[in-house]
Amino acid sequence: MDKEFQKKLAKILEKTDWHLGIGDVESATGISQTKLRYWERKGYIKSAQGKGQNRKFTYSTLMKVYQMKMYLDQGYTLAVAAEKAESKNQIMRTLKRVIFDRYEGIETLEGCPAINLGSLVGDPDHSLYAIVRSDHTDLKLFPKQRDNQAEV
Repeated sequence: MDKEFQKKLAKILEKTDWHLGIGDVESATGISQTKLRYWERKGYIKSAQGKGQNRKFTYSTLMKVYQMKMYLDQGYTLAVAAEKAESKNQIMRTLKRVIFDRYEGIETLEGCPAINLGSLVGDPDHSLYAIVRSDHTDLKLFPKQRDNQAEV
């Protein structure tokens, strides 16, 4: 992927957060609009007020609501479910950051999709690849000249 395009895409995705109406969140998660409003009043989730004062939720909030529902279904209290869901969301934000910071392309290596994660600090002659196999992912270093010779 072109480095300039990658930087622009990362910036767009980092700053853009799509918004969903409360009905969309209800449809996607099965949590009623009444409960969503209650959760918002309690501070477990946040919304932005759209035109006409309609609640708009981010994709991140949608995922948090879904996770909260999963924890509630497992018997956790609402407060614990919200805490656990927020912890998972933080992990996802961190992973998103790593991917956008390190992604340099995808290729085929050893017959499998391989994500080029770039060079390690202090080793500009090699690139780290995450080779995605059917049952696990391997991390391997390959010589940098391999970048232009990998199977696509």
